[in-house]
Amino acid sequence: MWNEFFTDKTVVIAGGSTGIGSASAAGFARAGANVVITDVADEVGWALVKTLNDEGGRVQYQHCDVSSEDDVKRVFSWVQSTFGSLDVVHANAGIEWTKDVRHTTLVQWQHVVDVNLTGVFLVTRAAMLTMCDRRSGAIVVTSSPHALATVPDSGAYAASKGGAHALVRSLSLEGAPYGVRVNGIVPGTIDTPMVRREAQAAANPERQMELMAGTHPLNRLGQPEEVANVALFLASPLASFMTGSLVSVDGGLMAGLPSGPPLSYNN
Repeated sequence: MWNEFFTDKTVVIAGGSTGIGSASAAGFARAGANVVITDVADEVGWALVKTLNDEGGRVQYQHCDVSSEDDVKRVFSWVQSTFGSLDVVHANAGIEWTKDVRHTTLVQWQHVVDVNLTGVFLVTRAAMLTMCDRRSGAIVVTSSPHALATVPDSGAYAASKGGAHALVRSLSLEGAPYGVRVNGIVPGTIDTPMVRREAQAAANPERQMELMAGTHPLNRLGQPEEVANVALFLASPLASFMTGSLVSVDGGLMAGLPSGPPLSYNN
């Protein structure tokens, strides 16, 4: 299905080595796109490139710390000189942070904001410069429910994602006159290495995974491919009248107020 939209298109996935990013990279690669994975997890990224290319994909890897202006400029310059065009960017790079604000140092705060918000700014700015000149393109930003409702020990993370939400809206208005669409994805708890690292910090990691799954009305964790499917949709002409949207892929997480365990209904 996706091949008719993405064959020979150029797609950059920032934070594409693992989790949602790797699923997005695989989806675009299987749809016939020229995919550039960027990340700081080089070994994992190169392994993914080999796997996807062995399947017949056209995937390349570039080291990129999204909080580094020089890194981002270098990668997008390389993309332009290598492919001559840029059609889709998925700004997916991000880091987790679990600590209350009182005990978060300025250095720690800055690191979270540098990756999760400034990184989105640098990646999307580079994309916009190219796409607005060409008067076409699609940008997808991975955000988080923490932008809207959070927990006591995620202040820096929540603030960074709240900023990402606002940036999506601003960029959508900036890009609209040039035919550039910008949308965001708001995933629930997805079964990724990041989430599993969080669970490992608990006294009972297996039980922690069950508890995280149980917060969603669908009573399970999401899979990276389920988020990647929405990224492909938002980047495709099927979403041609969507810009400035923040699309939840959260198993119903943000649909209701906390009310205890889900009720069981007999049909």
